[in-house]
Amino acid sequence: MLVLTRRLGETIVIGDDIVIKIVDIHGKQIRVGIEAPTEVSVYRGEIYERIMLENKAAAQAANNHASLAELKKLIASNERAAPANTATVGSNSQS
Repeated sequence: MLVLTRRLGETIVIGDDIVIKIVDIHGKQIRVGIEAPTEVSVYRGEIYERIMLENKAAAQAANNHASLAELKKLIASNERAAPANTATVGSNSQS
C-alpha cells in the first residue's frame, strides 16, 4: 500500500483522470473530494465490502438454484427411462 501525507487542500492524482483532494480536516475525520469519470465506481470501503458479500451470496444462491434444476431434470429423465415397477413391496404372498 502506498501511504502519502497530504495537507488541507492538497491533492493526489491517480492515472490521468482521477483526483482526490483533502477538502476538510476536523479532529480525526478527513473530508475527501473525488473527481473521477462517471464510469468509475467510487464507494466507501465498508459499502464496497457489503456489495461484494451480497454479490457472492447471490452467485451462490444462483448456483444452488441451478443445481436444484439439474437435479429435477435428472430425476425426471430417470423416471422416464425406468420401466414401471409393478412389484409390491412387503406383500405377504407365500408359495
